Amino acid sequence: MDNGKLSFKELAILALKEANRPMIASELWEFVLNNNLHYQLDSFDIQTKTFFGKTPEDSFKSQFASSKRPECVAVVPNTKPQQYILKEQFKHNSISKQSALPTNIKKSAFHERDLHPVLAYFLKHSDYFKSYPKTIFHEESSKGQKGEDKWLYPDMVAVNFEYANYQKNNVLPFIEKFDISPIKIFSFELKKELNTSNYKEYFFQAASNSSWANEGYLVALYIKQDSQFVEALQKLSQSFGIGIIHLNIENIEKSAILSPAKFKEKMDYSVVYELADKNPNFKQFLKTVTDFAPQSPERFSSEFDEILTEDKLQEYLNTTLQAACK
Repeated sequence: MDNGKLSFKELAILALKEANRPMIASELWEFVLNNNLHYQLDSFDIQTKTFFGKTPEDSFKSQFASSKRPECVAVVPNTKPQQYILKEQFKHNSISKQSALPTNIKKSAFHERDLHPVLAYFLKHSDYFKSYPKTIFHEESSKGQKGEDKWLYPDMVAVNFEYANYQKNNVLPFIEKFDISPIKIFSFELKKELNTSNYKEYFFQAASNSSWANEGYLVALYIKQDSQFVEALQKLSQSFGIGIIHLNIENIEKSAILSPAKFKEKMDYSVVYELADKNPNFKQFLKTVTDFAPQSPERFSSEFDEILTEDKLQEYLNTTLQAACK
């Protein structure tokens, strides 16, 4: 490090730490640029906003070659193209004994919807999502033929207002006039448990009701502790682009994206229309996203799910889990 500036190796480590999820080298370089991490490079001139070298992206990617890769960087097994993560993060992102529910909790004693406040907290505070969540109540949907809409409705949706980061220097008015305001829409299917007997059904349920969104995820509180099982999950994730999130109720901030979702540039508006036509929660979600004003986000807070404070969330969890233990 020179005068507080970073080498490409140090930048690669910083980017992995900030991203806090598995990424391929090209995605990580995009993350660097989107978050202005390259401003810290010793080969970047802040005044002219130019790199000294001609191929900074290649120089960055070369840090992940086996001959140069820092010892603290791990390759995520069975990923093509290869994904990378810090070894210390890999321990948190891997399935461990802490991912199991306490033995005295009766899984049948609480509902999947009891996990919504936990996921809402994670989505709002996660460095990756930084999003506003909303529960979709299936029971409020208009009734179709039996089984017609079985896998249509996600459990939760969320939005990240990327354009809210561009309020200074006249950037936001420029975007609003000449471009579509950049946002990202997420869809989530929540389950209490993933195991060998249910994971395929649950995965394809998530793939079905999240196909319309920019990113779709299958979320679970408990995931079978078996390397072959986790590998099978990750293969499905990579094949169909549905991400996998493990909720950690013992330390919610340690909840992890075990496998990233594939980002889709264009949403499936035919499905969006069907969801809005049949479900009032989703219809209102679209209106809130459209009307949202980044200058005064508090005006719209009541139209999303409530984000509990850390203390209130812990109190909620204690109450919920105590009831499940009886």
